[in-house]
Amino acid sequence: MQWLGDEDRERLRDWVAVFVAEKRFEGCRGMEIDDEVRLSIAGQAGLIVLGMPDEFFDRLQSVLVYPGDYLVKRSTPLEGGGELEWQEPRLGETWNGGSMVLSWPRVVEGGRLRDGPRSVVIHECAHAIDLLDGEIDGVPPLESAASRREWMRGMADCRDRFAEALDEERFVAFDDYAAEGPGEFFAVASECFFQDPHRLHRYDRDLYTLMAEAWRQDPKSRVPVQRGR
Repeated sequence: MQWLGDEDRERLRDWVAVFVAEKRFEGCRGMEIDDEVRLSIAGQAGLIVLGMPDEFFDRLQSVLVYPGDYLVKRSTPLEGGGELEWQEPRLGETWNGGSMVLSWPRVVEGGRLRDGPRSVVIHECAHAIDLLDGEIDGVPPLESAASRREWMRGMADCRDRFAEALDEERFVAFDDYAAEGPGEFFAVASECFFQDPHRLHRYDRDLYTLMAEAWRQDPKSRVPVQRGR
């Protein structure tokens, strides 16, 4: 927030006030919800929609916060009958029914730019924006059908380059979890776009341009270059 201009800073404050007032924050497994929790989450969420002044995540009704990473039951059918069950660790989730789940330590890490360009809040909010068309497919709202088609072609090229770099064990700017699919690629790239925009721009200028089109802002114009990144 310290890198924002006066106008953007004031708009973010106003946005955060609305978000905190409208959303229900719930603590899970003994997690206490206070103003620090609400403002930490709302501040990171509001940053990514500065270019979308009318976007308040209207479909999002509740934010569930855990005191740490949590486990989710998963299962898969086995040949010949039966199923294999296990527990999968999670940092956050976005549900189509209007809820978002977050690990509090990961929220704090994202706010402090720890562990590289990662933010669970930005990641899950990117999914929420992605969901506006009904599914997490890696395509946010765009101005027209034509721009949507062109944007999707460009992102497909970026994903191909990313996958090729992983296969060849070359440098990539963000977590390889992005290779899980188009939705995760968009969310993870969005984390890097907002948290370390110069890193993303150096890595893939085309991807940076597509992110700027999707989010309608240019964070590298306001964020100073970080040494060693």
